Amino acid sequence: MDCTAGIALLGCGTVGANVARRLLHERDALERRSGIRYDVRGIAVRDAEKPRRDDLGGAPFTRDARALVDDARVDLVVECIGGTGEALELVERALDRGRSVVTANKDLIATHGPRLRALAASRGVSLRYEAAACGAIPIVRMLDDALAGDAIVALAGVMNGTCTAILSAMEAGADYADALAHAQACGYAEADPSADVDGDDAAHKLALLIQLAFGLAVISPRIRRSGIAQITKREIARAQMLGYRIRLVAAAARTPQGALAEVAPVLVRADHPFAQGRGPENAVRVVARDAGGLVFTGNGAGGAPTASAVLGDIVTALRGLREHRDLAAHALPLDAALEIAPFFAELPRHSELPRYALWDDTLLDAPVSLASQAYS
Repeated sequence: MDCTAGIALLGCGTVGANVARRLLHERDALERRSGIRYDVRGIAVRDAEKPRRDDLGGAPFTRDARALVDDARVDLVVECIGGTGEALELVERALDRGRSVVTANKDLIATHGPRLRALAASRGVSLRYEAAACGAIPIVRMLDDALAGDAIVALAGVMNGTCTAILSAMEAGADYADALAHAQACGYAEADPSADVDGDDAAHKLALLIQLAFGLAVISPRIRRSGIAQITKREIARAQMLGYRIRLVAAAARTPQGALAEVAPVLVRADHPFAQGRGPENAVRVVARDAGGLVFTGNGAGGAPTASAVLGDIVTALRGLREHRDLAAHALPLDAALEIAPFFAELPRHSELPRYALWDDTLLDAPVSLASQAYS
């Protein structure tokens, strides 16, 4: 490898533009933190003539993403395209050619992560995706590094800011349609919000975290999910009177056969961290066999928070390139999961709101004995 690492950036949308700006204008700080010089070899976009923000003037834009990935001077590919079409093809191409990859694409990792990790391991390169789960919350790094010597028993959290924003507005008196429209106006919800409100986005994030925390080859289609579109303003008000809030919770616990995993709206006590978030805020609780319970909160969406997580992965990847380390340890193949059973199916329901499970943190602590068997 040259003394200067080559970086290729794929995509220049909300997140990609923030990443590009920081790579181009904070070079001194990033090179100091990583310990290696770098050069942005190109930024792949669909329309190279499209007007860009002033601080991206003169950036090396190109329409040929494949040629950029194939460039022998590129050591690290940063994927900010999204989806599982072109992005999947380009990430596979990069890994196969021995490029390390940083991605913010939760759909990609949730549906193709096990295969991509195996490919990265076979080529001795890294696949990093901190920004794909919970934005600026360093949950991936915590599981991958700080808790790497422990056994993760269970995890759960409120991982979709769109749903939290809608439910918060309904708590203030709005009906579902008005709350959704307000979330769209604030930029929390897409024009087509179905992936968020149907629970698919949270299921993607949960699958990604299961892969990392439990070492299991679980993809999101195997996870049962239900969304928030059928929640009524009357149910919201009743829950508040009883001292609860309704939140979309994604939860998983390790078992000897695989895992319990599910995404569903549940009743959470109003003073619980899962109930405190507003707008894009996420909250995740991780239970480790030895470390016990740990809670992480922070902004789970938005261009700047997500770009922050991408840059953190870029700096870490550059450090690995500088030290000529074997990076495949960060992309080890996963074990098969024979069974993925629903998490909330057998939990008690509130007598006055019987279609909602009651959340309690002991739900995560209870599977310790099962997990101990699974890890033995």
